[in-house]
Amino acid sequence: MPISGINKLTNKLCLGLFQVSMGGRKMAKDEESVYGPGEDSQAPQEPTLRLVLVGRTGTGKSATGNSILGQRRFVSRLGATSVTRACAAGSRRWDKWLVQVVDTPDLFSAGSPEAAPGREERGRCYLLSFPGPHALLLVTQLGRFTAQDQQAVRAVKAMFGEDVLQWTVVVFTRKEDLAGGSLQEYVRCTENRALRELVAACGGRVCALDNRASGSEQEAQAQELLQLVGALVSKNGGAHYTNEVYCDMERDLRWACPEERLRWVADQVAAHMQRPWLAWLLAALCGERRRSRGRGWGLRVAVLLGGAILLLVLLCRRRSEDLAEVGPG
Repeated sequence: MPISGINKLTNKLCLGLFQVSMGGRKMAKDEESVYGPGEDSQAPQEPTLRLVLVGRTGTGKSATGNSILGQRRFVSRLGATSVTRACAAGSRRWDKWLVQVVDTPDLFSAGSPEAAPGREERGRCYLLSFPGPHALLLVTQLGRFTAQDQQAVRAVKAMFGEDVLQWTVVVFTRKEDLAGGSLQEYVRCTENRALRELVAACGGRVCALDNRASGSEQEAQAQELLQLVGALVSKNGGAHYTNEVYCDMERDLRWACPEERLRWVADQVAAHMQRPWLAWLLAALCGERRRSRGRGWGLRVAVLLGGAILLLVLLCRRRSEDLAEVGPG
């Protein structure tokens, strides 16, 4: 089977798996403001620069968002556990742009894309950043790029796409730990290979912030970061990042009410995140068939399909348990 055929079959399997209803759950009031590409949404009258904060919990994503906005828009406090429970957005003006910043809760730690409430919040993140972010701001602490950060990077690529690092800026918090030294020198000389590889994959785009700064110092930091994002936008010809989910949202959600948009997008994102292993399974089946040429083909298919069916059953069971925990209204 050609690759194009595998991709088409993978898409059908993914979408079929995640067409499970949310069980008639009522929409909370804070969900009513989640916007999408509906007919009632008004296009902004000025150019918009959409930024999404990503990274592991405890790195200072919310504080970074507040530094960019120059105001305390997102709840932030020092600690290893997340205080952000839902995606939220704030805005400011910079140069000719209306800058929109989307803060995210714990969406990038190890776990299933089906897990609630993270599954719904991934959908909300897509809605708040529609029709696509101009840049992702991957937040990490200076001197503490750990295995959890590496997991977060993998989760970011799973949620948005393998190529999303081309639209990403690495933002280091705790700039004060540089003690006046050069961030570029720090990155170049670090022994952390995973960090060097990440920065290289992001085109060398790095910035450091002291989120305890205020006044003119805070604004100078924000200006430096926004200028870096502006250069990235210019490099991309003004285009924002997009993928299949964002494209499908623009095409398929004109008719939907806000509650249906959130549910539909959450399904699409979960399917998008499951697509790689399904593509691997189908490619493996095709490869086994070619190698075996009929010898033992049936047994190999039975083993692979048996494993796939078991995984689907576990996912569906997890989905049912999540719905039971959420319950109606």
